[in-house]
Amino acid sequence: MSQFAVKWVFKLDADYVYNLRRHLPADWNSGAAFLDSKGHKRLEIHPNGDARVLAGYAWDGCTPKFSVFDIVFGTPDGIPNERTGKPKAYYASLLHDVLYQFLDAQLPLKRAQIDLVFLEILARDSFAPRRVYYQAVRWFGWLFRYFTRWKRSYAGTRVSL
Repeated sequence: MSQFAVKWVFKLDADYVYNLRRHLPADWNSGAAFLDSKGHKRLEIHPNGDARVLAGYAWDGCTPKFSVFDIVFGTPDGIPNERTGKPKAYYASLLHDVLYQFLDAQLPLKRAQIDLVFLEILARDSFAPRRVYYQAVRWFGWLFRYFTRWKRSYAGTRVSL
């Protein structure tokens, strides 16, 4: 058996911003930053609802994935998007991963809302099996959340912006 040459499949080269306003509580008017277990800021949610995932964030795309003899098996991330050149599920899996990571750190969203954000981005990026992927995260997201907690060994925290 082989192991991944790197711990994660993807690493964000530049900040990514997606507006979560419609999913945030009506009284959301402050900003928050979320730090990983090493104290690195990974996510900001601004008063206007902009969620900014900071460059350098790493994740493994749609899960589960595993490697055998340097071949990755698991959930496909889709064909390249014409507009971005990234797999069609790239940004959806990015935001889904980072939001799940900070669910226990006073994130102003619930798991069901995060799953809807995942579906929205998959639809925006014209990912054909989006409903199947959405159902999978609704049914099994809790399980993969615990797997990710183990893999990341994180204890995220929330601070004011």
